[in-house]
Amino acid sequence: MPLSSLVVLPLLIIAISLASLFKSKIARLTIIFVLTIFIVMELTSIYFSGGFIDYQFFINLNINDIIEGLFIFKWQAAFVVAVFLVLVLVLYLLAKVLRSHCFFLWRIMFAILATVSLGYSPTGYPNSLLGRLEEIYKVTSAPFIPFQQSLQLLNITDYVYKNNVYKKGIYKNGGGKDQLQSQAGKNIVVISLESFEQGFLDQKELTPNLNQLSQNYTFFPHMPMSLGSSWTAASMYTYMTGMPFLVGGFTTKPLAEAKATQLVSLGDVLQTAGYQTRYVIGGPSFAGIGHLINLLGIDVISEENLPPNYPKAPFGLYDKDIFAIAKNQVAEMQQTGKPFALFISTVSTHAPNGFRDNRMQKLIAPQADDMSFAAASLDFNLGQFIRQLKDEGVLENTVFYIFPDHLMMGAATPTIERLSQKERLLYLLTNATEYDLQKSVEQTIYQIDLPRLILNGAQVMTNAKFLTDYLSNTRDKKLFVQQHKKSIATINRSAALSIVINK
Repeated sequence: MPLSSLVVLPLLIIAISLASLFKSKIARLTIIFVLTIFIVMELTSIYFSGGFIDYQFFINLNINDIIEGLFIFKWQAAFVVAVFLVLVLVLYLLAKVLRSHCFFLWRIMFAILATVSLGYSPTGYPNSLLGRLEEIYKVTSAPFIPFQQSLQLLNITDYVYKNNVYKKGIYKNGGGKDQLQSQAGKNIVVISLESFEQGFLDQKELTPNLNQLSQNYTFFPHMPMSLGSSWTAASMYTYMTGMPFLVGGFTTKPLAEAKATQLVSLGDVLQTAGYQTRYVIGGPSFAGIGHLINLLGIDVISEENLPPNYPKAPFGLYDKDIFAIAKNQVAEMQQTGKPFALFISTVSTHAPNGFRDNRMQKLIAPQADDMSFAAASLDFNLGQFIRQLKDEGVLENTVFYIFPDHLMMGAATPTIERLSQKERLLYLLTNATEYDLQKSVEQTIYQIDLPRLILNGAQVMTNAKFLTDYLSNTRDKKLFVQQHKKSIATINRSAALSIVINK
């Protein structure tokens, strides 16, 4: 696999060459041990995310996520330990041989050339090993400054500040009284599909329902994935706030201590307009996503606060149960007569192999592998959910939005090989019209566009502004995020409030 050779070979050469410079066995073993940890971490990052260690990998290096991940990926964890032990032994022996058979200056030269090569990537320096490490440094070194001042880094000078962030009235921003204004439109259902990128729609035998929906409704096929929106929690934060999840501060738990954020989110806009807002998700404690949802003022509905009526699943709930809960939530909120916004995140198509729900064997045909089975199951459950909303007349005053949270992670799996046969993209599928969305399906849209599109499509009137509103429609917003990652990280860090003030 080309990518793995690019990361493994230079690091192996560096480890062997550096260790061979020392006569002491303890010194050689120490160098091999430390560098092998880094090598194995890089291989783990490639396996799970398809790329070198980056900010996404960094913030998942906290003890809670590691422990939870070990329970879910037991065999992969055991394999990593085995690879580590074998590499330590092999590299130590190779360093010993190199010391005996190669001149000192040649060994220095090998180490230097290998180090220089770490800055190379076929897709450009930002995607190289050194480029990804620089990304971590730039994001984590972003400072905390006054929020209004941080916005000016991106020339945001007329931001609409919010006042009572939540109905509880626990925080009031000093930017101005009653600045945020909103007027309700249609009901909203947002469905974020775990790793279910556009390539799955090309496998029509797996996704007949999604394909039919894409023909019946508005489908945006040109949607690349961007930095700071490439994993579930980050994707959710992006489509809620319009700001990529890049947060300053050297911590693997960004915003964990925050009680509120000064950024205006979908939750703020919708609650100001009188909407009921709920988020259905399995395993909200994993990666801190439940805390982020609460931070944005939305109630979390999961196995943690529901009766134990559902089978045990790797991330709390299978997709079949997530949609069953979502159906109940729609019915419950409809009875109040108030507008509602329901957000849903699926989970069963999680990399690398998906999570097989054996109850679906009676409903879908046998598939070649577990990921294909999980994909077909998701398509079936999603199709049933949308069909029920239509049959019950809910869609007459409800706009739905369906999109993947991010691209499928991983490398060298059969799923990745199938998905890599053409350009890998996200998409947006909605029953809102192009006229209401104020976008043409021929245009490229970005993850930071989603909050504006969601509000436009549901005809929610508001004076709220998001990052995308300050960028021209012709601009490459993915490149903009890449070029301004430190400024974005500064804004997210400066917006966070760890102490809530009553005013």
